[in-house]
Amino acid sequence: MSKANIIYFDSRGKAEAIRLMLAAAGIEWEEEHLNSKERVEEIRKDGRLIFEQFPLLEIDGVKISQSMAAVRYLADKHDLMGKTLLENVRINMLADGARDWLALGGFTGLMFQPAEKREAVKAASLNKSRTRYLPAFDKALKENGSNGYLVGDKLTMADLLFLDVLTWVWEFDEDLVTQFPAAKDFLNKVRSLPNIKSYLEGPQRHGQPDEEYAKMVKHILY
Repeated sequence: MSKANIIYFDSRGKAEAIRLMLAAAGIEWEEEHLNSKERVEEIRKDGRLIFEQFPLLEIDGVKISQSMAAVRYLADKHDLMGKTLLENVRINMLADGARDWLALGGFTGLMFQPAEKREAVKAASLNKSRTRYLPAFDKALKENGSNGYLVGDKLTMADLLFLDVLTWVWEFDEDLVTQFPAAKDFLNKVRSLPNIKSYLEGPQRHGQPDEEYAKMVKHILY
């Protein structure tokens, strides 16, 4: 059986949630990193992208072009959803909240901001983390009991999307995360799960994007 394939830029971005899902499910994957306008246009024209947007996940003979569609496909197929309809509703609410949090601008999109605005954008994103998102996720963890997961008694899509954005916050401000003990315990727990630990410490894990990366992506897309 062929490996799954992710087509995206050489960064975390919107593909990181897909990588975390694949890692959790124990699925090996390869990546094609976009590095030219010509390759982007070639893929856009060949019909694999519904809205001409990346990432693209190719798996099980299926081509999935919207990142959350790919995440939910993997969640449904590999037991990363809940056991009941109500658990699934809860998982989806938390997953969507984590995605909104990641999109604030001070995380994956920080290097795409004008240089003179980056510190302000980063500070605003961390402040929103402090006042809105970390309290909500910390509360959700506590309400779910002492098992360390957001919903139910096992790892789900919500946990992995939370891990994605929480890692950014941790990298920028460890003290902030430490102010929310349940979130800090969650980070330690999920990062230590064998499949997740192997991915995070392995060669397919991406670092934070830099100035040169942002320039390359802008040149290719615009």
